[in-house]
Amino acid sequence: MNKYGTLREKKGNNLVEFPDDYVIIDIETTGFSPRNCEIIELGAVKVCNNKIVSVFQMLVKPRNPINSYITNLTGITNNMLIDANPIATVLDTFVSFIGDHILIGHKVNSDVNFLYDYCKTILSHDFSNNFIDIRELFRERQRSVLNSQLTSLCEKCATQNTNAHRALSDCLMANNLYQALKFHNGSIACIEELDTLILAAEFNRTHSPYQKKCQHLSPRLERVSRIS
Repeated sequence: MNKYGTLREKKGNNLVEFPDDYVIIDIETTGFSPRNCEIIELGAVKVCNNKIVSVFQMLVKPRNPINSYITNLTGITNNMLIDANPIATVLDTFVSFIGDHILIGHKVNSDVNFLYDYCKTILSHDFSNNFIDIRELFRERQRSVLNSQLTSLCEKCATQNTNAHRALSDCLMANNLYQALKFHNGSIACIEELDTLILAAEFNRTHSPYQKKCQHLSPRLERVSRIS
């Protein structure tokens, strides 16, 4: 149930597939509940035929000041939001940017819920894009990975992100993770292998340098890993 007292009946479907055309999304909020919390940043990365074609990032001016916890988590300060546009303006632009594309993200269902409720309230718009959660793709492609391992693998996305909890940076990192998972054949045995896969994606390598053990990296990638 949402704040309207009904199910989000026009919400898109949660898919488990690997499209070539999609939009990675991420939002930063002041908390977990669309009822009581506000969106303070929206980010998106549009991908066509597996290539990034455009990006979107805008801060949002909230009705209420953000607290120190959110500032420490995201790096977003109240001063940064003074001249930002209100949610109605930013949300309208964001919805136009993503169009009817499939949306992809890490724990994307919570973002979709925020966007659904905000679009309904502010734009009188039904937010019905289908969406894909990267965690579900891990479960589909990596059936041997336990839930605890899955959490660690997904969290690696955040630990490699030098600007975590900023919307656009999180989108770019999620796209690297998605592309690495999409084009890798076979199981991902451990976190170190995921490091290698993401690094391979960043260097536009078509094949993973991972052989049979994590320490069997190519010399070039091993050097880069050590200095990253």
